[in-house]
Amino acid sequence: MTRMIRHRIETAWAVALKDTGEYLGEVEITNIVDGYLGEIGYMFLQEHWGKGFANEAVTAMIEYAQNVLNLKRLYADIENKNGRSIKLIEKLGFEFIAVLPESNFYGRIADVAYYSRTL
Repeated sequence: MTRMIRHRIETAWAVALKDTGEYLGEVEITNIVDGYLGEIGYMFLQEHWGKGFANEAVTAMIEYAQNVLNLKRLYADIENKNGRSIKLIEKLGFEFIAVLPESNFYGRIADVAYYSRTL
């Protein structure tokens, strides 16, 4: 962990219920550039959607990126038809930048919305 902080490298967290340890999903910071910019990503099991877990975990990761990694900006790329994810990222202060039609989205073709937030 100390090496990750010192070198501002990628960070990934598993998200689990506090009481039972049940796995809910994950949140991560990847593609860190020059200690300035990082990509935030998250995915949760469908049965846990809409319960506030993603909001809580992504908020914590944003705070970590700002206060521990000392990043200045985060960005997110989201499949444009993923309304829930877009709603979450906008709620957390990310601004819409653009949609890249027919882009490479993790190995498949999709319209990808790009969001950015200054920390």
